[in-house]
Amino acid sequence: MIDVACYNCRSTNNSLYAMENGCNLVKCASCGLLYVNPRPSDDEIDDGVKIGAHRGDETLNSTGHYMPIKVALYHKILPDIYGNELASQKSTWLDVGCGHGELLATLRKLYGDNVQASGIEPNRHKIDAARLRGLDVDYFDLASHRKKYDTISLLNVYSHLPNPCEFLQVVKQRLVPGGEILLETGDTANLPPDEHPRPFLLPDHLSFTSAEILSRILSEVGFKVISITKYPHLKLRFAAATLPKEVVKLFLPNKHSHFRSMYTYLKANKYRTDMWIRAKVVN
Repeated sequence: MIDVACYNCRSTNNSLYAMENGCNLVKCASCGLLYVNPRPSDDEIDDGVKIGAHRGDETLNSTGHYMPIKVALYHKILPDIYGNELASQKSTWLDVGCGHGELLATLRKLYGDNVQASGIEPNRHKIDAARLRGLDVDYFDLASHRKKYDTISLLNVYSHLPNPCEFLQVVKQRLVPGGEILLETGDTANLPPDEHPRPFLLPDHLSFTSAEILSRILSEVGFKVISITKYPHLKLRFAAATLPKEVVKLFLPNKHSHFRSMYTYLKANKYRTDMWIRAKVVN
Protein backbone atom coordinates (compact mmCIF):
# COMPACT_ATOMS: atom_id res chain seq x y z
CA MET A 1 0.00 0.00 0.00
CA ILE A 2 1.22 3.50 -0.82
CA ASP A 3 0.32 6.92 0.56
CA VAL A 4 -1.09 9.26 -2.08
CA ALA A 5 -2.27 12.85 -2.37
CA CYS A 6 -5.61 13.94 -3.79
CA TYR A 7 -5.31 13.52 -7.57
CA ASN A 8 -7.64 16.47 -8.17
CA CYS A 9 -5.99 19.26 -6.16
CA ARG A 10 -2.80 17.51 -4.93
CA SER A 11 -3.59 18.31 -1.31
CA THR A 12 -2.40 15.86 1.35
CA ASN A 13 -4.79 17.25 3.97
CA ASN A 14 -7.69 14.85 4.48
CA SER A 15 -9.93 13.27 7.10
CA LEU A 16 -11.24 9.73 7.53
CA TYR A 17 -14.61 9.29 5.82
CA ALA A 18 -15.18 5.53 6.22
CA MET A 19 -13.38 2.20 6.60
CA GLU A 20 -14.11 -1.01 4.70
CA ASN A 21 -12.25 -4.24 4.06
CA GLY A 22 -9.15 -2.97 5.84
CA CYS A 23 -9.01 0.19 3.68
CA ASN A 24 -9.41 3.86 4.59
CA LEU A 25 -11.63 6.07 2.46
CA VAL A 26 -10.63 9.67 3.13
CA LYS A 27 -12.14 13.04 2.18
CA CYS A 28 -9.88 15.73 0.77
CA ALA A 29 -10.05 18.79 3.03
CA SER A 30 -9.45 21.07 0.05
CA CYS A 31 -11.76 19.86 -2.76
CA GLY A 32 -13.94 17.17 -1.16
CA LEU A 33 -12.84 14.22 -3.32
CA LEU A 34 -13.21 10.81 -1.66
CA TYR A 35 -10.26 8.49 -2.25
CA VAL A 36 -8.57 5.42 -0.81
CA ASN A 37 -5.44 6.29 1.17
CA PRO A 38 -3.17 4.44 1.45
CA ARG A 39 -4.03 2.55 -1.72
CA PRO A 40 -2.58 -0.47 -3.57
CA SER A 41 0.38 0.22 -5.83
CA ASP A 42 -0.16 0.58 -9.58
CA ASP A 43 1.25 -2.92 -10.13
CA GLU A 44 -1.12 -4.40 -7.52
CA ILE A 45 -4.06 -2.63 -9.17
CA ASP A 46 -3.07 -3.91 -12.63
CA ASP A 47 -2.75 -7.46 -11.33
CA GLY A 48 -6.08 -7.21 -9.54
CA VAL A 49 -8.09 -6.08 -12.56
CA LYS A 50 -6.57 -8.76 -14.77
CA ILE A 51 -7.63 -11.62 -12.51
CA GLY A 52 -10.68 -9.92 -10.96
CA ALA A 53 -9.41 -10.18 -7.38
CA HIS A 54 -8.56 -7.25 -5.10
CA ARG A 55 -6.90 -7.84 -1.76
CA GLY A 56 -8.03 -6.19 1.46
CA ASP A 57 -8.82 -7.91 4.74
CA GLU A 58 -10.77 -10.19 2.43
CA THR A 59 -10.21 -10.77 -1.27
CA LEU A 60 -12.85 -8.99 -3.33
CA ASN A 61 -13.89 -10.81 -6.52
CA SER A 62 -14.95 -8.40 -9.26
CA THR A 63 -15.34 -10.68 -12.30
CA GLY A 64 -19.11 -11.04 -12.01
CA HIS A 65 -21.18 -12.06 -15.01
CA TYR A 66 -23.21 -10.70 -17.93
CA MET A 67 -26.15 -8.59 -16.65
CA PRO A 68 -29.23 -8.26 -18.87
CA ILE A 69 -30.51 -5.46 -16.62
CA LYS A 70 -27.68 -3.26 -17.89
CA VAL A 71 -28.59 -3.97 -21.52
CA ALA A 72 -32.22 -3.06 -20.85
CA LEU A 73 -31.23 0.20 -19.17
CA TYR A 74 -28.67 1.13 -21.82
CA HIS A 75 -31.34 0.47 -24.45
CA LYS A 76 -33.34 3.36 -22.99
CA ILE A 77 -30.50 5.65 -21.91
CA LEU A 78 -28.51 5.81 -25.17
CA PRO A 79 -31.39 7.15 -27.34
CA ASP A 80 -32.17 9.66 -24.62
CA ILE A 81 -28.60 10.98 -24.56
CA TYR A 82 -27.96 10.91 -28.32
CA GLY A 83 -31.39 11.21 -29.89
CA ASN A 84 -31.10 10.08 -33.54
CA GLU A 85 -27.42 10.98 -33.89
CA LEU A 86 -26.03 7.44 -33.65
CA ALA A 87 -28.65 6.09 -36.04
CA SER A 88 -28.15 8.81 -38.65
CA GLN A 89 -24.41 8.59 -39.31
CA LYS A 90 -21.58 6.07 -39.36
CA SER A 91 -19.23 6.19 -36.39
CA THR A 92 -16.57 4.26 -34.50
CA TRP A 93 -16.85 3.52 -30.80
CA LEU A 94 -14.45 2.09 -28.23
CA ASP A 95 -15.81 0.94 -24.87
CA VAL A 96 -12.97 1.02 -22.32
CA GLY A 97 -13.35 -1.47 -19.48
CA CYS A 98 -16.24 -3.07 -21.36
CA GLY A 99 -16.71 -5.91 -18.87
CA HIS A 100 -18.88 -8.70 -20.25
CA GLY A 101 -19.94 -6.50 -23.17
CA GLU A 102 -23.36 -5.20 -22.13
CA LEU A 103 -22.89 -1.79 -23.79
CA LEU A 104 -21.44 -3.35 -26.95
CA ALA A 105 -24.43 -5.70 -27.15
CA THR A 106 -26.77 -2.72 -26.78
CA LEU A 107 -25.01 -0.70 -29.49
CA ARG A 108 -25.20 -3.67 -31.85
CA LYS A 109 -28.90 -4.17 -31.12
CA LEU A 110 -29.82 -0.50 -31.48
CA TYR A 111 -27.59 0.61 -34.35
CA GLY A 112 -26.23 -2.47 -36.12
CA ASP A 113 -23.30 -1.77 -38.43
CA ASN A 114 -23.90 1.96 -38.21
CA VAL A 115 -21.79 2.05 -35.04
CA GLN A 116 -18.58 0.04 -35.38
CA ALA A 117 -18.14 -0.81 -31.71
CA SER A 118 -15.30 -2.64 -30.03
CA GLY A 119 -14.13 -2.93 -26.45
CA ILE A 120 -11.02 -3.31 -24.34
CA GLU A 121 -11.06 -5.17 -21.05
CA PRO A 122 -8.15 -6.22 -18.79
CA ASN A 123 -10.00 -9.10 -17.08
CA ARG A 124 -9.32 -12.19 -19.18
CA HIS A 125 -12.43 -13.99 -17.89
CA LYS A 126 -14.62 -11.11 -19.06
CA ILE A 127 -12.87 -11.06 -22.44
CA ASP A 128 -13.67 -14.74 -22.98
CA ALA A 129 -17.30 -14.23 -21.93
CA ALA A 130 -17.76 -11.25 -24.28
CA ARG A 131 -16.19 -13.08 -27.22
CA LEU A 132 -18.58 -16.00 -26.71
CA ARG A 133 -21.34 -13.51 -27.47
CA GLY A 134 -19.65 -12.56 -30.72
CA LEU A 135 -18.44 -9.19 -29.45
CA ASP A 136 -15.20 -7.53 -30.58
CA VAL A 137 -13.27 -7.39 -27.30
CA ASP A 138 -9.53 -7.46 -26.67
CA TYR A 139 -6.96 -5.95 -24.34
CA PHE A 140 -4.20 -3.57 -25.39
CA ASP A 141 -2.32 -0.57 -24.07
CA LEU A 142 -4.44 2.46 -24.90
CA ALA A 143 -1.47 4.84 -24.65
CA SER A 144 0.46 3.09 -27.45
CA HIS A 145 -2.64 2.29 -29.52
CA ARG A 146 -2.75 4.20 -32.80
CA LYS A 147 -6.35 3.96 -33.95
CA LYS A 148 -8.67 6.89 -33.21
CA TYR A 149 -12.40 6.81 -32.53
CA ASP A 150 -15.44 9.06 -32.75
CA THR A 151 -16.60 8.05 -29.26
CA ILE A 152 -14.91 6.41 -26.29
CA SER A 153 -17.03 5.29 -23.35
CA LEU A 154 -16.00 4.63 -19.76
CA LEU A 155 -18.92 3.13 -17.87
CA ASN A 156 -18.27 2.33 -14.23
CA VAL A 157 -14.55 2.73 -14.93
CA TYR A 158 -13.63 6.13 -13.47
CA SER A 159 -13.75 5.08 -9.81
CA HIS A 160 -11.32 2.22 -10.50
CA LEU A 161 -8.59 4.45 -11.97
CA PRO A 162 -5.55 5.24 -9.81
CA ASN A 163 -4.73 8.36 -11.89
CA PRO A 164 -7.94 9.52 -13.63
CA CYS A 165 -6.54 12.85 -14.86
CA GLU A 166 -3.65 11.15 -16.67
CA PHE A 167 -5.94 8.45 -18.06
CA LEU A 168 -8.37 11.01 -19.47
CA GLN A 169 -5.46 12.65 -21.27
CA VAL A 170 -4.69 9.28 -22.91
CA VAL A 171 -8.35 8.85 -23.84
CA LYS A 172 -8.40 12.30 -25.47
CA GLN A 173 -5.41 11.35 -27.63
CA ARG A 174 -7.35 8.36 -29.00
CA LEU A 175 -10.27 10.52 -30.17
CA VAL A 176 -10.67 12.14 -33.57
CA PRO A 177 -10.86 15.97 -33.62
CA GLY A 178 -14.17 16.86 -32.03
CA GLY A 179 -14.58 13.32 -30.72
CA GLU A 180 -16.55 12.58 -27.59
CA ILE A 181 -16.46 10.57 -24.41
CA LEU A 182 -19.42 9.06 -22.57
CA LEU A 183 -18.62 8.59 -18.90
CA GLU A 184 -20.78 6.96 -16.23
CA THR A 185 -19.87 7.18 -12.56
CA GLY A 186 -21.38 8.12 -9.22
CA ASP A 187 -22.08 11.66 -8.01
CA THR A 188 -21.41 10.91 -4.35
CA ALA A 189 -18.45 12.93 -3.01
CA ASN A 190 -20.79 15.49 -1.46
CA LEU A 191 -22.84 12.92 0.46
CA PRO A 192 -22.38 12.45 4.21
CA PRO A 193 -21.00 9.01 5.13
CA ASP A 194 -24.34 7.65 6.37
CA GLU A 195 -26.02 8.46 3.03
CA HIS A 196 -23.34 7.09 0.69
CA PRO A 197 -24.32 3.91 -1.20
CA ARG A 198 -22.73 0.81 0.37
CA PRO A 199 -20.70 -1.28 0.03
CA PHE A 200 -17.88 0.90 -1.26
CA LEU A 201 -16.17 -2.22 -2.68
CA LEU A 202 -12.72 -1.14 -1.53
CA PRO A 203 -10.01 -1.42 -2.78
CA ASP A 204 -11.53 -2.21 -6.20
CA HIS A 205 -13.05 1.29 -6.17
CA LEU A 206 -10.33 3.85 -5.53
CA SER A 207 -12.20 7.17 -5.54
CA PHE A 208 -15.65 8.74 -5.58
CA THR A 209 -16.17 12.08 -7.27
CA SER A 210 -18.91 14.65 -7.83
CA ALA A 211 -20.36 16.39 -10.87
CA GLU A 212 -18.52 19.58 -9.93
CA ILE A 213 -15.12 17.94 -9.47
CA LEU A 214 -15.36 15.81 -12.60
CA SER A 215 -16.60 18.70 -14.76
CA ARG A 216 -13.59 20.73 -13.67
CA ILE A 217 -11.19 17.87 -14.39
CA LEU A 218 -12.68 17.32 -17.85
CA SER A 219 -12.35 21.02 -18.64
CA GLU A 220 -8.70 21.05 -17.55
CA VAL A 221 -7.96 17.99 -19.72
CA GLY A 222 -9.53 19.65 -22.78
CA PHE A 223 -13.16 18.52 -22.88
CA LYS A 224 -16.37 20.54 -22.98
CA VAL A 225 -19.25 18.95 -21.09
CA ILE A 226 -22.30 18.58 -23.33
CA SER A 227 -24.68 17.06 -20.80
CA ILE A 228 -24.87 15.51 -17.33
CA THR A 229 -27.88 13.28 -16.82
CA LYS A 230 -29.24 11.01 -14.09
CA TYR A 231 -31.95 8.36 -14.47
CA PRO A 232 -33.41 7.57 -11.04
CA HIS A 233 -37.04 7.29 -12.19
CA LEU A 234 -36.11 5.12 -15.18
CA LYS A 235 -34.29 2.62 -12.99
CA LEU A 236 -37.07 2.50 -10.43
CA ARG A 237 -39.73 1.99 -13.11
CA PHE A 238 -37.64 -0.72 -14.72
CA ALA A 239 -37.21 -2.49 -11.38
CA ALA A 240 -40.92 -2.32 -10.61
CA ALA A 241 -41.80 -3.83 -13.99
CA THR A 242 -39.06 -6.45 -14.20
CA LEU A 243 -38.24 -7.79 -10.74
CA PRO A 244 -41.64 -9.50 -10.19
CA LYS A 245 -41.18 -11.46 -13.43
CA GLU A 246 -37.73 -12.58 -12.34
CA VAL A 247 -39.09 -13.68 -8.95
CA VAL A 248 -41.62 -15.94 -10.69
CA LYS A 249 -38.83 -17.53 -12.73
CA LEU A 250 -37.14 -18.61 -9.49
CA PHE A 251 -39.92 -21.15 -8.98
CA LEU A 252 -40.38 -22.34 -12.55
CA PRO A 253 -38.54 -25.39 -13.93
CA ASN A 254 -36.11 -24.84 -16.80
CA LYS A 255 -36.17 -21.07 -16.31
CA HIS A 256 -33.12 -18.97 -15.50
CA SER A 257 -33.84 -16.01 -13.25
CA HIS A 258 -31.70 -12.89 -13.05
CA PHE A 259 -33.41 -11.79 -9.84
CA ARG A 260 -30.36 -12.04 -7.58
CA SER A 261 -28.04 -10.03 -9.82
CA MET A 262 -30.73 -7.42 -10.49
CA TYR A 263 -31.55 -7.12 -6.81
CA THR A 264 -27.88 -6.70 -5.90
CA TYR A 265 -27.42 -4.05 -8.60
CA LEU A 266 -30.43 -2.00 -7.52
CA LYS A 267 -29.92 -2.53 -3.80
CA ALA A 268 -26.73 -0.46 -3.92
CA ASN A 269 -28.91 2.64 -4.56
CA LYS A 270 -26.92 3.46 -7.69
CA TYR A 271 -30.13 4.82 -9.21
CA ARG A 272 -29.84 7.76 -6.78
CA THR A 273 -26.32 8.79 -7.67
CA ASP A 274 -25.40 7.52 -11.14
CA MET A 275 -24.52 10.28 -13.59
CA TRP A 276 -23.85 10.06 -17.31
CA ILE A 277 -21.52 12.73 -18.71
CA ARG A 278 -21.23 13.38 -22.43
CA ALA A 279 -18.24 15.58 -23.28
CA LYS A 280 -16.48 16.74 -26.46
CA VAL A 281 -12.81 17.40 -27.22
CA VAL A 282 -12.26 21.14 -27.65
CA ASN A 283 -8.46 21.46 -27.53
